[in-house]
Amino acid sequence: MSCEKKRQSTFLLEEEETFETSVSTSQENINIENVTDDMPIEPMAFLQGLHSGNLMQFSQQSVLREMMLQDIKSQINSLPKLENHNNGDYYFGMVLEEPPKSHWMFSMPLNKLYIRMNKTFNIDVKFKTKMPIQPLNLRAFLCFVKDVSGPVLRCQNHLSTDPIKDNQSMRESLLRCENPNTSYCGTSEGKSIAERYSVLVPLNMSRSSHESGGFVRQTLAFSFACQNSCFGRKETCLVFCLENMNRDILGQQVLYLKICTCPKRDRNQDERHLESNKNKLFFDASEEEELDATCAKKKCRRTMKNEVKDENESNDSSDVQPVPADWEASRAIDGDYRLVIKFSNKDLLLRSIEGIIEKTAVAMIRNPQNLKLRQQTNHLLNLKKCALKLS
Repeated sequence: MSCEKKRQSTFLLEEEETFETSVSTSQENINIENVTDDMPIEPMAFLQGLHSGNLMQFSQQSVLREMMLQDIKSQINSLPKLENHNNGDYYFGMVLEEPPKSHWMFSMPLNKLYIRMNKTFNIDVKFKTKMPIQPLNLRAFLCFVKDVSGPVLRCQNHLSTDPIKDNQSMRESLLRCENPNTSYCGTSEGKSIAERYSVLVPLNMSRSSHESGGFVRQTLAFSFACQNSCFGRKETCLVFCLENMNRDILGQQVLYLKICTCPKRDRNQDERHLESNKNKLFFDASEEEELDATCAKKKCRRTMKNEVKDENESNDSSDVQPVPADWEASRAIDGDYRLVIKFSNKDLLLRSIEGIIEKTAVAMIRNPQNLKLRQQTNHLLNLKKCALKLS
């Protein structure tokens, strides 16, 4: 028995040593992959946090790692989407403050920048620091609003007169950045985010630029070497992407843009057009409600007439009595219309007066210069006060 126990204990020790050796070898392989692969820091920190004592966990890490690589690759090669987001939880944003007497204008309701060609505007990049700290870049590029796949290129007239000769990438880029560390990327055939013309600016991560709450804020200056009339006056926007060193898009902000000769005039025209569209939508909705109410009243009247007709037809001819009139409509001498209605209770009277007041107010909004409508509205309000005093 003692010999048998000794053999079992020896077998268990060998098995434990074999298991520890396999775990150690697997951990070494994982560490080697971490060093050689250019994976982003944050996903790799997540993978390293997984329990490495189970061989099944290693296969799960491999699957997750492959999924992350595919997602990064598809994100880089995808067409831009004109939406604001903060997928990396960096609270990324762009702050644009219009100075007094500036050569550019900003419209808050339209989220749109109006600026002249070759004029510089300042905009602040704002984001929150996050652990682990990693270098971040800002990528900015132009995009057509209704055709995101179409590259925004310079016209030949302005390109031929451009004084920049030594930097071909900067010369062909419509967007310019005054930061000396700016890199100009992309080609004229590029459609995806990584391939189209864009500027890439390394962001300052020093503590001297930190705001309260762990935010970093950095001012950048941009200008444009063509204007919207150069490419058929198509509606354009400026897209800002917060990226890490692996080109993962951690946040995105979209600013609509018009490069023109008279920013103030164009901004005022667009804002008036926006206001007129809002008023049109309001009036269309009011007309639709008014039409629905009219149809409902007509349907109610038809139903009442049919009920009275059926009741009269069911009785003998000798028992038919004339229906008493509870309302009277007539035309006055001055051309106005006169309506007299009898109501069975005070609540119904008040609701009818309020309905007439509402319709008169809608007509007054459409014709604000009509003094007669304004007088009628005041008369109706006085009528409601008198009706409230009735016992």
